[in-house]
Amino acid sequence: MLTGALSQFRFLSLDGKNVAPKEWLHMWADLYPSQDHAGYEELMARHESFSHADIERIGRWKDNARTAVKWKPNVASVAYEIWMQAASEVPVCPKDDRMADFLEDWSGRKYTDEFGTRRVEKRFGLSRATTLLHFISGGRFPIFDLRVRKAMARLLSSHVPNAVPWYLESYCPLFSEIAALCAAKDLRVVDKALFSYGGGTFTESD
Repeated sequence: MLTGALSQFRFLSLDGKNVAPKEWLHMWADLYPSQDHAGYEELMARHESFSHADIERIGRWKDNARTAVKWKPNVASVAYEIWMQAASEVPVCPKDDRMADFLEDWSGRKYTDEFGTRRVEKRFGLSRATTLLHFISGGRFPIFDLRVRKAMARLLSSHVPNAVPWYLESYCPLFSEIAALCAAKDLRVVDKALFSYGGGTFTESD
C-alpha cells in the first residue's frame, strides 16, 4: 500500500496536467453540482438529534429521490426499503471498534425490487452505508461512492476495492492526507472535489 509521500497522489487539472493540491481542490470542488444535492447543510446541522424524518431525508438525498414517484419501493436506483428500516431504527454513530460491524451490517442488508414478473435482489451497498455513517458521525467519516472510488483510482493510479476494510484502513487515512495536503479547512470541500474528480472526463497527459 502506498503511504505518506506527496508523490503517491496524481493531482490533475481539467486538461490532465499536474497541479498543486490546493489548486486541484478548488478547481474540482467548484465543479460540484450543488443544485443537484441541495439540503446537505440543513441535514448535517441536525446530526446530533436526527429523527425518523431526518434519516428518511438522508435516503432521499442520497438516492436523488426528490418526488413521491421516485421515493417508493421498486424504483431501480432507490433502496427505499432499507432506508425506511434506517428511519425506523434511527441509528447512532458506533464506537470505533464497532465501525466495521456497522458498515458490514448496513451495506449487506438486502431488499427485492419487483418489476412485473421479474424479481431483483439488491444490497444496500457500501456507498449508502457510508453516507448514513457520514451523516450520523457529523461528517467525521467521508462518503465512499462510485465517483469517489474513481477519483481515488486516478489519484493513486491503482485499483480501489469497494470493501469495508479498504474504506476504514486505507480510504479514511488517505482522505485525511489529501485534506492536509490541500490545506482544507472544510472537509466537505474535499468530498465535493473527489466527487467531481471521479466524474470528470479529460485527457491525462504523461
